[in-house]
Amino acid sequence: MKKICTLSLALMMVFACAFTASARQKSYTFKITHEEYTDTVPDKYAKEFARRVTEKSNGRIKFEIFQVGQLGVGVDLVEHLLTGSTQMAIVSPGNVSTIVPEGQMFALHFLLPSSVEKSYEFLAQSQVVKKDLAGAYAKKSLRLMDLWPLGASDWLSDKKITTPADFKGLPFRTMDTPLIIKNYEAYNANPTPVSYTDVYSALQLNMVDGVENPLSALVDMKWYEVQKYLIMSNHIMYLEGVFMNDRFFKSLPKDLQKILSDTVVEMHAYAYDLQKEANEKAAKILAANTEVVNLSAEQHAAFKKAALPVREYYKKKLSKRCAKMLEKLEKELAEFE
Repeated sequence: MKKICTLSLALMMVFACAFTASARQKSYTFKITHEEYTDTVPDKYAKEFARRVTEKSNGRIKFEIFQVGQLGVGVDLVEHLLTGSTQMAIVSPGNVSTIVPEGQMFALHFLLPSSVEKSYEFLAQSQVVKKDLAGAYAKKSLRLMDLWPLGASDWLSDKKITTPADFKGLPFRTMDTPLIIKNYEAYNANPTPVSYTDVYSALQLNMVDGVENPLSALVDMKWYEVQKYLIMSNHIMYLEGVFMNDRFFKSLPKDLQKILSDTVVEMHAYAYDLQKEANEKAAKILAANTEVVNLSAEQHAAFKKAALPVREYYKKKLSKRCAKMLEKLEKELAEFE
């Protein structure tokens, strides 16, 4: 009996080792989606991330990258991630707002530092982002791997906007995110959700007379061709969230999980360099094709004051959980600044 037990144990160990070795040899194909077209910042990020991970994993992880419109837009990309038909997505938290409303807090105007560099630094160390917000996403089977700005958003419009009163009645394009809409209602604008790929024609046909985005996106989408003024409002940091399907991530061998996590950390600084180069190049193109309006400190202060009630709306109307997370973030920001 002892011999039989010893033999059985030995066989179990052999099979376990064989299974582990097999798992280590298994290859995986990741489908990555993002919100922009080819050779934009998210596209370059996805390609470099794929290159690094493929190299580190010795080809055990391979990637297929899909630009905006190829597998859908906005919320579509999140739905694909949740169902597992894609494994990774680089999307704005605004597109996940119906699932995790806490992420909407980053749509609040004048919340994060006005410096893109400082915002990168803050987001990399924020425990609210790393623990509280990541935990909220994890409950919905989304793994928040990183959060970084595509750049500071500015306004592009057919109207010269220098005060909140200039927004009155203006049909302004927004994402279909409740809090973003609320921001522009605070300025008495007429916020009008339009799909990202349809914005150019909406501006051209005067369905909307203004749009917000980082400089690089304004140029990538060529919206400046059909608008007159670039208002340097710097009112929000347009964030990109790097998300994975959490169940899929946890099903991977531990060594591959580590490669993915470590590479995302490395890519935070790379994303900053990408957006910096893209936004500086875009600024020159926009300066040559629009009238650039630089707001004074007093004008910025007027917009900040007009936007403050939306912060209270977020705290009172969304949920106690949302309010608590925003208050913790505000405290972190105060200490950081």
